[in-house]
Amino acid sequence: MHKILILGGGFGGIRCALDLEKKIGSKAEITLVDKNSYHLFVPALYEVASAYGLKQDPFAIRLKKTICIPYSDIFSAKKIRFIQAEIFSIDVENQKVATRGGEILDYDYMIIALGSQSSDFGVPGVKEYAFSFKSLENGLALNQKINELVFATQREGDVKSEPINPVVDFPTATKSPKEFRKIHYGVKIAVIGAGFTGIEVAAELTCCVKKFTQARGIKGRCERVLLIEAAPKILPMISDKERIVIMERLTRLGVEVTEGAAVEEVRSDYIKLKNGKTIDVDLVVWTTGVKPLDILKNLPSMSLAGNGKIVVDDSLKVAGLSNVFAAGDNVEFQDQKTGRLVPALAYVAVEQGKIAAKNILRSLKSDKLVSYNPFFDVWIAPVGGKYALAHLWGGVNVKGFWGWVIRELVDLKYMLSILPVKAAIALMWQEITLFIKND
Repeated sequence: MHKILILGGGFGGIRCALDLEKKIGSKAEITLVDKNSYHLFVPALYEVASAYGLKQDPFAIRLKKTICIPYSDIFSAKKIRFIQAEIFSIDVENQKVATRGGEILDYDYMIIALGSQSSDFGVPGVKEYAFSFKSLENGLALNQKINELVFATQREGDVKSEPINPVVDFPTATKSPKEFRKIHYGVKIAVIGAGFTGIEVAAELTCCVKKFTQARGIKGRCERVLLIEAAPKILPMISDKERIVIMERLTRLGVEVTEGAAVEEVRSDYIKLKNGKTIDVDLVVWTTGVKPLDILKNLPSMSLAGNGKIVVDDSLKVAGLSNVFAAGDNVEFQDQKTGRLVPALAYVAVEQGKIAAKNILRSLKSDKLVSYNPFFDVWIAPVGGKYALAHLWGGVNVKGFWGWVIRELVDLKYMLSILPVKAAIALMWQEITLFIKND
C-alpha cells in the first residue's frame, strides 16, 4: 500500500487530503501532519482581533470555535490519518520525516504545504514590540491588548462605568502614571503594511475601539488608527479606481493612511521611519509580509528560491524530486502568461492542493501529469463592518454591503467543501452572529 504524507493542514493541505481520499480511499495510506489540532480559517482572523462584547468568556472559547475547525470534524468518516505534531526534519533522500516528538514517518509520496510565518524584514524591535498577525494566538493577544488600552483610558478619565471585557481582564494597575497620562489623550494604533491584511485589520480595529470606548462611557474620540505603507501606493496590484474606493472608505472610518513611509525601527511606545520621522504609538500591528518556515532552509536536497520558497515545475512537483509536491504559501510559482508570481491567497492554495492530488493519482498510474494554470484575478477586500470591495470575474466590482454578502457566501462555499452541510451552515451562522457585534 502506498503511503502519502501531507505536511500542513492549511487550505492546500486539507484540499489535497480530501481529494485523495475521495479518489483512492483505503487503497493508500493518507496521513496529514499539523502542529495544531484544528484548521485555522485565516480569512476571519482579523474579526477575532476586533471581537467585541464577549462577556463571561475568559478563555475565548466562542472566538476559537468560529475560526478553528477541528481536524476530527473535517476528517470524520474519512480514511485519513491525522497526527498532531510539529515537523522536526525532512529527509527526502530516504523518504522519511521526523516529528519533534520523535516519531518517524515514511512516505512514497509527500506534499509540503507548511504555509508561512511572519517576516520582520530585519527591522529592529519588531519581534519584541510589534503584534504579528498570523496565528490564533496573535489575534487573541491583539484583542486583549486593545481592551487593556481602552480600560486604561477609562481609568485615567475617571469614568465610573464597569468595564465590558471581551476576552480576558488585564491588570492595569501595573501601568505607570506616565503611561496612563499618555493613553489619556487617545489610543494610538499603528498598523504597518497596507496589503489586504493590513487594510482589513486597520478598518476593523477602528470599529472595535469605538465600540470599546462607547461601552466604557468615554466621551469624544479616543482612538487613532494609522496605516503605514512603505510602497508609494497601497495595494499596488489593484486599479487606481479600486484603490480610491478603499481609500475613501478608510478615510470615512477615521483610518489615517501614510504611503511611501518605510519603518526603520519599532519600540514599545514609538516607531521610527526611514525618513527620520518618529511617531508615538501605544500599539503596533505588523502585517507587512510572510516568509517560509525555517525548516526548509535545512534541506540541502530541496530547491529553494531566493526568498526561501520551494521551487516547483508546472505540475507543482518539487524541482529535482519525482515524488514530492508542494502547495500553498511555501511555493514559488511564476505565472507564465503574466510573468507575475502567484500570490499567497486562500483559494490559490486550494487550487494548488487539487492539482497536487491529481498529479499524485496520475503518478500512481504512471500517467502524464497535469499542469497548474494559476488564476488569481478575483479578490474581496473587507474594509470595516459590513462593507467589502469585491473584484470579480471580468473586472466587475461590487462594493459596500453587497460586497460583504459576497464575501460571506464565498466563506460559506469553502465551509461546505470541507464539512457536512449542517456543520458548515452552523459554523457560518455562529461566525456571523458573533462578529456582527463589531459592526
